[in-house]
Amino acid sequence: MTEIVRNQTIYDSVLYLIVETVTHYAENEWPSPSIEQLSDKIGYSEELILESLEYGELIEPVGLLQ
Repeated sequence: MTEIVRNQTIYDSVLYLIVETVTHYAENEWPSPSIEQLSDKIGYSEELILESLEYGELIEPVGLLQ
């Protein structure tokens, strides 16, 4: 049970960093970053980024970025 909670927490944290990074790119009208660029920028593996996109949850709703 502890590992599930720990994984959920890291997924949520990484997802938050992903959203913040993509929002920064959008505000500057830069092209969307690739998974590899996100990995370099936030310092987590591409695998963890993909898992966070699937399993992570955000506390606050976030509008869809275009």
